[in-house]
Amino acid sequence: MSRAVLACLTFALLAALPFGAASAQLQLRPASAPHEKVFLLRGFTNVLSPGIDQLAEELKEKNIDTVVANHLFAPVLASEAIEDCKSGRVGTVVLVGHSFGATGALMMAERMEKAGLRVALIVTLDPVIKGTVSANVHRLENFYLSNGIGTTMQPGKNFHGAIDNVDLKSNPDLGHVSVTTLPSMQKQVIHDVLMANTRCD
Repeated sequence: MSRAVLACLTFALLAALPFGAASAQLQLRPASAPHEKVFLLRGFTNVLSPGIDQLAEELKEKNIDTVVANHLFAPVLASEAIEDCKSGRVGTVVLVGHSFGATGALMMAERMEKAGLRVALIVTLDPVIKGTVSANVHRLENFYLSNGIGTTMQPGKNFHGAIDNVDLKSNPDLGHVSVTTLPSMQKQVIHDVLMANTRCD
């Protein structure tokens, strides 16, 4: 069969399809571009970190790739983040943790640093253990209650990013659990997650 006849048959077949179907056949699907991925870590008891789940739901509604887990899964999630970045599936990594989840987020960042990867943003909510921020972190925001069990974060060796320790003690109604659901804090976190664009590779 000649090329001319084959071309005519192909054209006739496409013309017989509905317009949308023919167009779909002709369109080439681009390879998936690297995207942002957010890891959210709950504290010691999952039910005491309600704001983490609220943040996850809102991020999912905005089509942000989101993973939610207890802080004990931090080592597993670190391996997942490293694999995602090295494979090119993910371009930007953000870590969010409440209470012991904050410590888990810092540990994930340290493991990513050892793998030669960067973290665009870490958000810690009322961490109970004073932590140091590894040099691969572009920005860390710490919302804590100095009149409770929360504490500050400090830069680690060779850290050149930005750290914001935001003390929320002026609000007497806040506690270790309710700080996670504070509307103004959640709004700020969502905004900063959406603005994060530092590549992990």
